[in-house]
Amino acid sequence: MEMREYIFQNALKGASKWELQQLEGRFAANAKIPSWASIEGIWWPVRLSMEQCSSEPAANYKASVARGFAQRERFVDFTGGFGVDFSFIASYFSRAVYVEQDAELCRLARHNFPLLGLQNTTVVEGRAEAVFSEIMGDDVSNTVCLIDPARRDAVGRKMVGLKDCTPDVTEIVPGLLEKGAVVMLKLSPMLDITAALRELPGEWTVHVVSVEGECKELLLVSGGREIHAVDIQHGKVSDFCLNDRSLLQPRTKWADNVGGYLYEPSPAVLKAGLQDALPGEKLSKESHLFTSVALMENFPGRSFRVGGVSGFSKTEVRKLLTGLEKANLTVRGFPMSVAQLRKKLNLREGGDVYLFAATLQDKSHVLIKCTKI
Repeated sequence: MEMREYIFQNALKGASKWELQQLEGRFAANAKIPSWASIEGIWWPVRLSMEQCSSEPAANYKASVARGFAQRERFVDFTGGFGVDFSFIASYFSRAVYVEQDAELCRLARHNFPLLGLQNTTVVEGRAEAVFSEIMGDDVSNTVCLIDPARRDAVGRKMVGLKDCTPDVTEIVPGLLEKGAVVMLKLSPMLDITAALRELPGEWTVHVVSVEGECKELLLVSGGREIHAVDIQHGKVSDFCLNDRSLLQPRTKWADNVGGYLYEPSPAVLKAGLQDALPGEKLSKESHLFTSVALMENFPGRSFRVGGVSGFSKTEVRKLLTGLEKANLTVRGFPMSVAQLRKKLNLREGGDVYLFAATLQDKSHVLIKCTKI
């Protein structure tokens, strides 16, 4: 039974608003936070808070980053939300403080944290800016701070600049860094990384996190110049890392033709701007597709075995697509949309065949027929 039908059936039976909220929350948590869903007695928030909270894989990754600073002893989450990130990170610290301005989320946190086995945690209700001085005091050198600024304005429009978010981290962060705190900023994947780094003092390590093929968040951690493109698929974490962002150089050599294998970088790699650091030969500046004669293991993205390549004359296309009724179609640096090309090729979506329409460096257009490895 689907979630909506399940909730509707219980509403017909006279369930209260709170009971329906709990049913819906647990249903959503089965997929998003399975370790929480398995614990009896957890209280679930309204739908918006469930949608906005981190998924378990993303929270686990942030916890793995924070664990490297566990010697700092204290962890403070200034924008606690439903507390998913907080709960995964707090267990690595001897003391942890959860800050949240929403009274209902604080109530849920006070109830849930003991059930999650969290000890030595403090729940503080209030806006980050209002309680900042009280919590931090004069010595913050033993503290790791997480801030996830709200990315919507008063009328619900998404904001992507740091100064447009709440709290304004450009006002809070400088003081924290001056006093020796470690700062972790969880930011929108829509944010321009270079622009964000210009708004912040000091050096930052960048983590671009993709979960199941979708870029979910940016994590900026004070100190260092590394940039990580993190792809989490079915619980497995792959990390394509450049130790110094300044070492990234634009690619100047291109593939002469399509080899036996084709590669599509992960969304995290593309968002991080690391595509020119990838192995293999790039088809063109616009395509962001790579090829090789021999199979490259552990490419950070999807790998395909090439079954044929054609131009776009009717004869070539007909020969390449003979007997094919459906395919997964992607365009890269190509002058037509997927919908337009699908109509032109008269193919339905789906199946085991993948077609890539791309532009080579000499501006010629090719259709590449592949199977996923």
